[in-house]
Amino acid sequence: MLTLACANPAKYQPFLCDLERLRISLEPPPQTLPELQTLSFAESLQAKARAAAALFGRPVLVDEAGLVLEAYRPFPGPLTSPVLQGLGIPGLRRLLHEVSDRATMECHLGCWIGDRLRSWSGVVPGRLDCSREVQDVRMPLSDLFLPEAADTSLLLHRAAALAALETDVFALHLDLGPEPPVGNETCAGPAAPPCPFCAELADPVRSIFGAMMAGQLRSRVVYEDDDFVVMPPLGQFIEGGLLLLTREHLPSFACLPAGRFERLERLLAAIGRALLQHWGVAPLVFEHGPAPDRGKGVCCVDHAHFNIFPATLPLHPHLRARMHLAVGPLADLARLRRAEFGYLLVQENDGTRRAYDGQHAPTQLIRRIITAALGMPERWHWRDYPGREELKATFHALKGRISL
Repeated sequence: MLTLACANPAKYQPFLCDLERLRISLEPPPQTLPELQTLSFAESLQAKARAAAALFGRPVLVDEAGLVLEAYRPFPGPLTSPVLQGLGIPGLRRLLHEVSDRATMECHLGCWIGDRLRSWSGVVPGRLDCSREVQDVRMPLSDLFLPEAADTSLLLHRAAALAALETDVFALHLDLGPEPPVGNETCAGPAAPPCPFCAELADPVRSIFGAMMAGQLRSRVVYEDDDFVVMPPLGQFIEGGLLLLTREHLPSFACLPAGRFERLERLLAAIGRALLQHWGVAPLVFEHGPAPDRGKGVCCVDHAHFNIFPATLPLHPHLRARMHLAVGPLADLARLRRAEFGYLLVQENDGTRRAYDGQHAPTQLIRRIITAALGMPERWHWRDYPGREELKATFHALKGRISL
């Protein structure tokens, strides 16, 4: 959980739902933060952020907001509150007499990390109308400032700053989160149910797959090497679906040893080529990585595996409300070991990759999205739709067709 050090939480009251979604808590600083006598938002924000990090003993978010008059730029900036208190409304009218009434409202959020300031800004252009009646003398700009935007709701500058922060907030959580606990990442021992993937790799006949496909297929593996195994899943809702899993039991691909990511990239590309050649679709790829406590839902298997399906469907519109960040090479997944609530990795049909916050993700969320979009929502759960015929068709189509 990130902290926004704020002595007056009322100014963020309209954004409490957004802050909760971004896992940002409002906390008053243990003592008053410094207010530099400067016209520079950057200087004031840096001083506040450094002081707040020292007071809390960790990096925290702080804010600096104010008005900038076009005729007197950069005045009053961070000095907006004392200037308005000193001038009053009559003084403000005199200040703007026969000069431009153009102005901006600005909000800047900052966090001191290591030895530098990271910041996010929201700037809303508009003008001041000093002829308007002021309803609250403590917040005169709420009545006097008229934004250019069609949305004339209050605190647009704070909303814009929070929107800018949101583009980086998942990465910020990862950067500032604790190191994941170091523990046993091998298959569960005798006290816990065994991993069904490990059980099947050891003996396909005596496994869930063996019980479901008895007398039809002895094995569903279409490709294997020392590190990875590829096979169609149970609950195959369309032909061409595959699982790409690690031979070694690992909780997620975020835990994959660094030296294996390059081979994983090449294998995933080879699978994509095979599916494109046979089904004419560059596939969707997704993974639900568990939280550090290894929890992610009763219907999921905590053994690293990609789900791969030749379905044409943009997934980002269904997930964009979650915190997310772009993922480049698969080696980037290593940083997701810090994801407090796990993660959802998605590779879209065009090959772009994003990781989404896994907080409160329903079990089999992405399978639900895909099956609903394909008009077969009843197939999202493998127990309700085993997909035996689709599994066999995929096995026979791809056995021996995937190679590095």
